[in-house]
Amino acid sequence: MTERRVYAVLTGDLVRSREIKNAYGEECMRRLKETLAEIGKDYVAPFSIFRGDSFQGVSSNPGEALKDAVLLRLKFIAGFDRDNSALRLDARIAVGIGTVRYLPGDGLAGEGDGEAFRLSGLELDAMKKAGRGIIVTTPWEDFNTTLSIFCDVLDRMIDGYTKRQAEAVMLTLEGLTQKEIGDRIGTSQSAVSYRLRGTGYDTIQKIIEWYRLQIREQLD
Repeated sequence: MTERRVYAVLTGDLVRSREIKNAYGEECMRRLKETLAEIGKDYVAPFSIFRGDSFQGVSSNPGEALKDAVLLRLKFIAGFDRDNSALRLDARIAVGIGTVRYLPGDGLAGEGDGEAFRLSGLELDAMKKAGRGIIVTTPWEDFNTTLSIFCDVLDRMIDGYTKRQAEAVMLTLEGLTQKEIGDRIGTSQSAVSYRLRGTGYDTIQKIIEWYRLQIREQLD
C-alpha cells in the first residue's frame, strides 16, 4: 500500500528488559502485549513485537501520537504487578511523523517503509545513549526544536513517578475525574488528589494539547 498521508510510527523497546524478564518471566511479556493492544487497537497497523522486547505500530492520527507515547509509558509503570522501583517496567518510545511509502496489506508495521518509519527508527537508535524515554520527530525542523525540549520535560516528570502516581496521571489523561479514579482503583477522592499532587499532570496535559494544535497547523 502506498500513501502520501502523514502518519505516526511509534517504535520502542523495554528498559532493562533482560533483568525484568529474568525476575518475572511471562508476567512482563503479558503486560507488554496487553498494553500495546490497548493503545494500538485503532491503529492502521497495530503494534507488533520483534526481538523479544521491541515493538512498532502505525497510527493514522499523528495528532494523538504524543499522548499515546505518554500513556504507553504510564501504563507500563502503573500496570506491572510489582512495586519494586529498581525493576519497574518502562520503555523508550520514538515517534516518527511523516509520510509512509509502503505498508503491507496484512498490516505488519515492521515491514513498512517511508519517512515516518525512518525518523522513528533513527531516533530510537540514539535514545539509549542520550538517556531519553520519549522523543517525537517530524519533518518540520522549527517544530522539532521546541518539541524536543517538551519531550525532555515529559521524560523528567515520568521518570520521577511512583507506580501509584503513574496510575493516577494515566487515568486523568484518559479523561476520568478524581472521584471516578477513586471509584476505579478503590480509594477516596482525597487520596487521588494527594497522589496527583506534585506530579505536574496539568503540565503534561498542556504539552499534549500544544502538540496536538501544532500538528493540526502543520497539516493544514
